Amino acid sequence: MSDICFTGCQIICSEIVTADVTLPANPFLFLTGIVYSPKGEPLPNAAIEIRILDPEKPNKTIPLGVTFTLLDGTYGITIPNIPGRQYELLAFSSI
Repeated sequence: MSDICFTGCQIICSEIVTADVTLPANPFLFLTGIVYSPKGEPLPNAAIEIRILDPEKPNKTIPLGVTFTLLDGTYGITIPNIPGRQYELLAFSSI
């Protein structure tokens, strides 16, 4: 599977950025990424919340977990691969 990268401009301009991807048929997925500050510097201690969108109730999500970035802004988390479901990742930081 190839990498997907969203720029700060994409996120700031539209606030919500989506990507349609085909996931492998594994029972679990390992998501990794890097969170950057608005200045383009890796952001340590940012929280990444992962949710599943509930297909039966629009605008409702089911929380899966939270992970935090390391000093270099990287994070990784294993989540269940539930066919036909959409995932939402939210990043939070004190800056």
